[in-house]
Parts: sequence; structure tokens; C-alpha cells
Amino acid sequence: MKFHGGTCENIYGELLDYEIIQHENNLSTECRLERRTMKFHGGTCENIYGELLDYEIIQHENNLSTECRLERRTVHIQKWILSTIIFTYLAALIGIHKKDSSLLIFLSIILLAGVLIKAYLKVKRECVIVGNQIGLQLTTTYVIGRQTTTFISSNRIKDILINEGFVSQCLIYYLTLMINDSDKSMLPLFVKLLPRLSLLKIFYRHLYSAIHESK
Repeated sequence: MKFHGGTCENIYGELLDYEIIQHENNLSTECRLERRTMKFHGGTCENIYGELLDYEIIQHENNLSTECRLERRTVHIQKWILSTIIFTYLAALIGIHKKDSSLLIFLSIILLAGVLIKAYLKVKRECVIVGNQIGLQLTTTYVIGRQTTTFISSNRIKDILINEGFVSQCLIYYLTLMINDSDKSMLPLFVKLLPRLSLLKIFYRHLYSAIHESK
């Protein structure tokens, strides 16, 4: 085989190792890219509703960027799909389609639309990355793979704090990024998955250090 490799940097200045391998008779070519070093911390926690969440905190080489990830362990879209199938089967079994087939079709479409809307709006993962002297990026990933991204440059970031709020008359805590912006002064973080205060404190320590080191 033929081998070529070396070291390079990504857009954040992190060191990467790369390898390009051509196997015998050029039957296949393999390209690999890997971060050289990083510090990793992760585990499992619960959100305010008792759902299990997996979290990761990654500090890349020389603290050039800090990444906090939060992800639902299980998503119950399958239950909605199964409920739709069971309802349609039972309705057909008792003969609703014989009396009014359009009613059965209408109810099935409503249930299926509910599943699709839930999958479109249900959040699977939230990720916050702070790049040294670059800024903060919040990425929200939904069950169907759709992503939304918000970027705040470092010169617009004032501070980060743990804020209080109410959901259904219950007191909750959430991370808030204070920003210099004419349109809005705050950007809430991890409010889709709503982890408990104990994890917010861990995220806060890492993100606070990364934000103030980048200034």
C-alpha cells in the first residue's frame, strides 16, 4: 500500500493528524482525519421532566475551543407510529371503513400528521461550542435530522449566567448568554432539553472559562 500522512490545523487552529492510504492495486483509497488531543468528560443525567440525557464536555487542544453537548437518550416517536398503526387496524377491524371509509382515512391522516409534526419539532441534541477569539455557536438538532444554528461573535458576548424562569408554574434554571445586540440582549442555552441545575453548574464553569479566556 501507499501511505501519506502529516499534521494540519482546522479553522479553529486545532492540530489534526491526517492519513491518506492507497491500498494494493489502487482498489481502494482511504482518507483519515483525527484530532490530536482533547480532554473529555461525559455522563448521564436527567432533565426537569425525568428524561434521561447524555452529556459530553470536550476541551480541544490548548483550550482553543470548548464544546458542551446534551442529547436525549431515547426518543419515543416509535410509540406514536405504533399507536397510529394499532388505531387504524382496530378501526378497520370493527368495520368503520364499511360505514364511512372517508372517516377512517381522515383520522389516520390526522394521526400521521401528528407524528410528523412531533418528529419535526422534537429536539434530539443541543450543542454549544465556544471558539477562542471567535465566538459561541449554538446548534440544535431535531429527530428528523433538521438543524438550526445560532452564532454570536466574541465581541458581542458580555457574559454567561444561570437564570431562573417558570414552566407550568414550576421554577426552572437555564443558562443564558448575555449579548450586546440591538434586537435582543439574551440568548437562552439548552432550553429545549432543560437539564437540571447540577449539570447547568458544570456547563457554566466550562463555558464561563472559555468565554472569558477568548476575550
